[in-house]
Order: sequence, then C-alpha cells, then structure tokens
Amino acid sequence: MADRAHPVTEQRHAALRSPLPEHERDLPVDVHWLRRRAKMFSAVSGREFHLVTDLAAYASVSGMPYLSHYAAQVYLGPKSARLKVPLMAMNLGLVTTREEADRALAHETMHLVVPSYGHKTAAFARAQLLLDKVGQLAAAPA
Repeated sequence: MADRAHPVTEQRHAALRSPLPEHERDLPVDVHWLRRRAKMFSAVSGREFHLVTDLAAYASVSGMPYLSHYAAQVYLGPKSARLKVPLMAMNLGLVTTREEADRALAHETMHLVVPSYGHKTAAFARAQLLLDKVGQLAAAPA
C-alpha cells in the first residue's frame, strides 16, 4: 500500500486555489470554522455529508483504516448499502491552515459529486469550480 498519493494527484491538489483572502489562508483551522466551511461546500455541491475529525471513529464506522498520509477521505458505505449521508473525515494533524482545509474540502466534495472522475484533470477542474462557488457564497451579503 502506498504511503503517498500519486505525484500527479498531489500536484493537481496543490494547484487548487482557495478563494480565501490572502490574510486568512494561513490562519489555523478550528473545528467551528471547518464545520461552517463544510456546510458551504455541501450547499454549493448539492451533496450533503457528515464531517468528522475523530479518525478512530471514522475507521470504526467505515471498517477501513485511516491512512496517516490522508488529509481527508470520504466514505459512501458499501456498494450494496450506500449511506444516505456519506462521511467525510478530515485529519487536522495534516490540515492545519484554512487554505489546506479548503483544498481538502474541495477535493473530497468533488469525489462525492462525481466519484467516477477519480483524480483526472476534469475532477480537479470540478474541485476548483466548487472552490470558486464557495468564494462567491462567502462573498455574498448575509
């Protein structure tokens, strides 16, 4: 089992551009901010998911080990019994800035919206579109 993502996948992931203002990108991630941001990704994607940061609980529910090099991961349930609301786990040990969180949320939300895309160029174009829509949503007056 690989202990890293494929270099092309890493490159495509790193190229995702967060819509956060520059002065916010390096701010630390706290769970309240992350949950609010996750709701925005859910809203713009039209795909509901539960966000979890307890990786042991995620592994217990999914039956899969959470690999230490994963920033985030989604679980849809077994093919024969998909979850109505999938799980998204976020490793706060690896996702320490808000910019990193945006990239991880976009990447994993893309997998929920178009799972057949895998890590193709089109998949990351979709992830960037989600980031752009979150930026528009965040910029909209309350």
